[in-house]
Amino acid sequence: PPHLAELCLFLSCLVLKFLQYFTEYVLVKCQCGDAFFSLVDKFCLTGGYSECKKDDARAQLMKEDPELAKSFIKTLFGVLYEVYSSSAGPAVRHKCLRAILRIIYFADAELLKDVLKNHAVSSHIASMLSSQDLKIVVGALQMAEILMQKLPGIFSVYFRREGVMHQVKHLAESESLLTSPPKACTNGSGSLGSTTSVSSGTATAATNATADLGSPSLQHSRDDSLDLSPQGRLSDVLKRKRLPKRGPRRPKYSPPRDDDKVDNQAKSPTTTQSPKSSFLASLNPKTWGRLSAQSNSNNIEPARTAGVSGLARAASKDTLSNNREKIKGWIKEQAHKFVERYFSSENMDGSNPALNVLQRLCAATEQLNLQVDGGAECLVEIRSIVSESDVSSFEIQHSGFVKQLLLYLTSKSEKDAVSREIRLKRFLHVFFSSPLPGEEPIGRVEPMGNAPLLALVHKMNNCLSQMEQFPVKVHDFPSGNGTGGSFSLNRGSQALKFFNTHQLKCQLQRHPDCANVKQWKGGPVKIDPLALVQAIERYLVVRGYGRVREDDEDSDDDGSDEEIDESLAAQFLNSGNVRHRLQFYIGEHLLPYNMTVYQAVRQFSIQAEDERESTDDESNPLGRAGIWTKTHTIWYKPVREDEESNKDCVGGKRGRAQTAPTKTSPRNAKKHDELWHGKIMYQVVNAMCKEIIPTSEFINSKLTAKANRQLQDPLVIMTGNIPTWLTELGKTCPFFFPFDTRQMLFYVTAFDRDRAMQRLLDTNPEINQSDSQDSRVAPRLDRKKRTVNREELLKQAESVMQDLGSSRAMLEIQYENEVGTGLGPTLEFYALVSQELQRADLGLWRGEEVTLSNPKGSQEGTKYIQNLQGLFALPFGRTAKPAHIAKVKMKFRFLGKLMAKAIMDFRLVDLPLGLPFYKWMLRQETSLTSHDLFDIDPVVARSVYHLEDIVRQKKRLEQDKSQTKESLQYALEALTMNGCSVEDLGLDFTLPGFPNIELKKGGKDIPVTIHNLEEYLRLVIFWALNEGVSRQFDSFRDGFESVFPLSHLQYFYPEELDQLLCGSKADTWDAKTLMECCRPDHGYTHDSRAVKFLFEILSGFDNEQQRLFLQFVTGSPRLPVGGFRSLNPPLTIVRKTFESTENPDDFLPSVMTCVNYLKLPDYSSIEIMRDKLLIAAREGQQSFHLS
Repeated sequence: PPHLAELCLFLSCLVLKFLQYFTEYVLVKCQCGDAFFSLVDKFCLTGGYSECKKDDARAQLMKEDPELAKSFIKTLFGVLYEVYSSSAGPAVRHKCLRAILRIIYFADAELLKDVLKNHAVSSHIASMLSSQDLKIVVGALQMAEILMQKLPGIFSVYFRREGVMHQVKHLAESESLLTSPPKACTNGSGSLGSTTSVSSGTATAATNATADLGSPSLQHSRDDSLDLSPQGRLSDVLKRKRLPKRGPRRPKYSPPRDDDKVDNQAKSPTTTQSPKSSFLASLNPKTWGRLSAQSNSNNIEPARTAGVSGLARAASKDTLSNNREKIKGWIKEQAHKFVERYFSSENMDGSNPALNVLQRLCAATEQLNLQVDGGAECLVEIRSIVSESDVSSFEIQHSGFVKQLLLYLTSKSEKDAVSREIRLKRFLHVFFSSPLPGEEPIGRVEPMGNAPLLALVHKMNNCLSQMEQFPVKVHDFPSGNGTGGSFSLNRGSQALKFFNTHQLKCQLQRHPDCANVKQWKGGPVKIDPLALVQAIERYLVVRGYGRVREDDEDSDDDGSDEEIDESLAAQFLNSGNVRHRLQFYIGEHLLPYNMTVYQAVRQFSIQAEDERESTDDESNPLGRAGIWTKTHTIWYKPVREDEESNKDCVGGKRGRAQTAPTKTSPRNAKKHDELWHGKIMYQVVNAMCKEIIPTSEFINSKLTAKANRQLQDPLVIMTGNIPTWLTELGKTCPFFFPFDTRQMLFYVTAFDRDRAMQRLLDTNPEINQSDSQDSRVAPRLDRKKRTVNREELLKQAESVMQDLGSSRAMLEIQYENEVGTGLGPTLEFYALVSQELQRADLGLWRGEEVTLSNPKGSQEGTKYIQNLQGLFALPFGRTAKPAHIAKVKMKFRFLGKLMAKAIMDFRLVDLPLGLPFYKWMLRQETSLTSHDLFDIDPVVARSVYHLEDIVRQKKRLEQDKSQTKESLQYALEALTMNGCSVEDLGLDFTLPGFPNIELKKGGKDIPVTIHNLEEYLRLVIFWALNEGVSRQFDSFRDGFESVFPLSHLQYFYPEELDQLLCGSKADTWDAKTLMECCRPDHGYTHDSRAVKFLFEILSGFDNEQQRLFLQFVTGSPRLPVGGFRSLNPPLTIVRKTFESTENPDDFLPSVMTCVNYLKLPDYSSIEIMRDKLLIAAREGQQSFHLS
């Protein structure tokens, strides 16, 4: 669901008290002298709890009622595991993981077996061990150790099969974990918040404390684990690098805790420490859950003399490097001990019973040999393993199955023993029961046929979930008022306020390589950090700095620097496709025009490089103080005529930070190869099976959770800091994500940040529900208003789109002689223009002519085109008149602009376009086949289908070597369509339904026979779907791309574009949904009689009545995707008031379309209300006056 992150944070608030209860009970038990004392020492929990009472009532309760304790643990573990796995923020993850590890440790073996049976813990641990985050690896080793001690019989098998043993061996043998001599440690100062690079969806937070796992049992005494590595015992490191205690300031809601006492009086009581100031110190569980509360100010303070309050310096590079080397050495040592302790007796010949499935899969994979034809037996064995056994993701990855199957399905080498077509048919036969090569085709497959394919898709999905380590940039800031809900809703609002109130100091300098533009001598300028680089270009160009001189004189500063060229300023303001005149550099880095200045400075300046080196995978989202106090030099020089590498239109692709090159270890390189093969294999399977398997089966829940978490972070969107992996996966593998996720990703990447932020606020209005006005997020979107005449709507709409179609400003429409303006009239404008474009006299569409059932004004007597399958362009012939072609092309170009502008401004059009139209939009016209004719003209499509069947029969007869020449001729003449021979059908080489369009020269005079039937069908399909409509669609795409590039629509499938453009499909409204989504107000409640009447009436509306009601209330006959739930503002029902002498039954309801208000009288009966609603909906169209 789109609000998964918020839901999980809400759940975490519900269990917060349970967490506190459970963990405090654990601490009490630790002080009671039980067997847990050694664990306390190893987890660095000693100190600060000495005053806990030994007769605590909670501890007594747990002892007296063990069944209650077990029930409590079983219930709590499932909730914690779900919240932890849902890609929430690091603060929540830390708390959940802390409790999960303690639950696993303190639960007995039987309880643990019962708790873990429904969770994929082994694959979870394997994923954690492969993470690049060392803290996650530490936690995985701890969890593996505990589970092997308590349930060795179970986990010794699963750790082999799920890859835990494999990953631990990698850690023990990896050269990349070898340590270097430690460097001197220096302390860093605190920071307001942190950005955590989350590496795994199921293991993305810091682990619990780091215990020495060298002892055979965690329940042995402390003296049993003294066999330390040369790097030193980890707990000693933690003690040396312990975080300073918090000062006396604390949130109001937080009760005092004993562990908050300061045990080092030499330290300042107000000192705070950054979560990243010490890598090892952040592993201390005593500090978990408190890091985000170390700074508890409600607002980010203004800059101080030496920097910005709340932006503390990061820890020194030497400290981080030293601590990381120590932790790497500890991990390597513990991994080696783990292998020796539990897997030292591993059979060298690999004959362990736990490896049986892996060995079967390896053997079957080896038989997928392209050089030898092994038939379909190996595929049958693979199908059996995938669908009938519990083969694990690790076994699939490490058997070589994915790579070999990918080659089997895609290789087209001449050396292959069997052609790719035959191999594909064999694969579909085995996994889907389709016909074998050479067999008769069948029309329908039994439903049970796709079960093996579903199993394969699920296994592939699990493999990708385990292998991927895509980072999520998460920003955690202290809550404004201390509540969990506020933490979720106002996440990042303080940082956004900071960006809105601070500026970057930049020095603009002419590039040393050029002398043919003016030199800037105005001194440093202050720039909005969220402004785009192209804003600097606009600032300079309109002041004359974009003009290139013909000579190289340097005396170009004539005192006219600040004179603004009004024509250039207007051009920049109104057009979205201005030719760039200047390009900009920081150092040697060329800056994309659509990158924010903050991104550019932080990523490419010298200070940014220092920060990257010192913070590695964690960074403060506001940057180091030096970014805001120092002056950054930005070089500019003219763009060469032939230089297109950095060209980008305003409405085009938004800039994303380019990742600095990193060193890749052999282990990581292999993992990247496996992930790449898995992704390509998944694409191949999806391409083959998307018509067989529901698209929902291909969605990867882990990647979706990560994407949603990323796309719901206002700070990420405002700074344009979207990870590259997310945009690339969205375009190349859109099936990983549901439509809602891809729609948000589209708006974030396709348009400017203010539009992306507006879209986020529309879908998550709670983000702006702040107590203080100045802390709200306010996108700055320009608006342009135009007045149009209803009598010449289409003509004036073309003029409006010509002037403002490419403008970044949002278009608002008002009608002549009507006072209404804003959202309602604008939505109606798009709906009415869509209707005008369906007029029959324009000659644009295929279909039948109809008249409207309820015409208004100029609609009376006008005929429109209707096509139940969806509209598609009317084809042109070779002899079409140039004037008619030019007129139609102009209308299609206008249509492209209208649709692009509607998408850009979050508006809906009311055009029932066919699926082939959307395939043309996505440049997939080469994939159109005879099957697509059913979406244009079903009558012609059925005839073509039957004729194609005759062609297939003809080919089989010709390939039958037993036929003689005479018998073949006789058999061919016997082929008929519904008892009629091809010759008797009376067909010629013209396009069916269009006798003036010849398929070939002289086609009117060429009859269709059994011998040229195949050519005829090929030309019919070509002209109906490609050649006859290519000029119209070329014009449409030109118009569309004048607003923003069509390439951004790659996030969607053709069948999804109707939702993007036209909104939710027609569906029955039910009273329950209406009650949940609509808001009674100003005199009405959900219990009001009138409101119940209304919901009952609406739930009985048919499709036409729904359209009338929606257009009356909102201005558009369509609802956005998601229906009433997504309507923004929500439909609000308010009571229409009257004088005491007036009867409500005598009045009609009225509306305010700008805010979706329905002013409903309190009618005396449901029949009267229904009649009045329908009258108002029919008669209240196309007029906006005061209600």
